[in-house]
Amino acid sequence: MTRFLKLTTMLLNTNDIHKIVINSNKYIIHIESKKFEGIFAFIIPFGGGRQMSHVEEIEVCEIKDPFNFKVVSEWIDKN
Repeated sequence: MTRFLKLTTMLLNTNDIHKIVINSNKYIIHIESKKFEGIFAFIIPFGGGRQMSHVEEIEVCEIKDPFNFKVVSEWIDKN
């Protein structure tokens, strides 16, 4: 399995791919960010907090970008 997926304008680390939505003529690749945002509040005697990560979507369309669509299709078929 290749570690990186080389598209026209980017080199994508495949470990960051959370999921791929497969449609008939396009793929939507969900990339999970390694960045986290969070807040923490301490109120005596209780505390609370929240932590969030961001998910980025990359759309690869067969009509708009046939080269990248072919690259992603071949990568999916191999894995």
